[in-house]
Amino acid sequence: MLAKSGKAFDSDQHLFEVKWDGTRALAYGDGDGSYRLINRNKRSLVERYPELGFLSRLEPGLVLDGEVCVIVDGKAVFGGMLTREQARGERRYRELANALPATYVVFDLVYRGFGSLCERPLSERREELAAVVEALGDPRLVLSDGIVGAGEAFFDEVNALDIEGIVAKRLASRYHPGRRTDEWIKIKARQHVHCVVLGFQAEGNDLRSLIVGTDDGGVLRCVGRVGSGLTDVMRAKLHARLANATRDAPVVDCGENEGTWVEPGVFCTVSYLERTATGMLRAPVFVALVEE
Repeated sequence: MLAKSGKAFDSDQHLFEVKWDGTRALAYGDGDGSYRLINRNKRSLVERYPELGFLSRLEPGLVLDGEVCVIVDGKAVFGGMLTREQARGERRYRELANALPATYVVFDLVYRGFGSLCERPLSERREELAAVVEALGDPRLVLSDGIVGAGEAFFDEVNALDIEGIVAKRLASRYHPGRRTDEWIKIKARQHVHCVVLGFQAEGNDLRSLIVGTDDGGVLRCVGRVGSGLTDVMRAKLHARLANATRDAPVVDCGENEGTWVEPGVFCTVSYLERTATGMLRAPVFVALVEE
């Protein structure tokens, strides 16, 4: 089931949950100690996330809906998920299971005992889901909690914590597989975009900000500068890497931005609140490098 986009609101008829910044996945209990964990592209995640092997203890005929997340200090870390999703090979999967362990955050129960629960209201499905999570008793399986009523205040709190957003779900709603309906409404605080580094601004060897661009309808365009979110270690790493890839002019028009221009080849993820009227990123924050 998918959600439509909307704005924050208050309602006693809705549950408001955090919009978890991870990989959406359905978990299937197949019995005999086997399970499936399938993402939206119908790809198996079982090998990629070996630390979620406890899902083999799911009841036969049970299907959970949730988000696989890398959680640090109670918050899903998008950069951590990028690292996990881009990993290749069984050995690397095992290494990252220890270094950046994932948690399966569940928010719906779709089947139980091979019987569909889709026609039952969300409030009833979640009551059963809570019992399933408690019975399994594994710290890597977490119920996505929420509040009823004060959606606007909840959204403000989430936004202050730099979390992606919230989802409002009608308590009486049925589960509609594969459909996008207004019974679930996603309310985003921050969005994410993959960017290419076009240049940088520095004072001596101190990198201050990146000048970045992204795809806009099939055309590469400059979308501004980003300095927030760059740690001292990352600044030094980027400066050393970019200083060896300079060019005389930017590969695309960067307006009034001034900087040292580089050959495209370094990519990153940036979070932002919204696009300005000229297409620039508002309040951009560096999230992570996108490694090849």
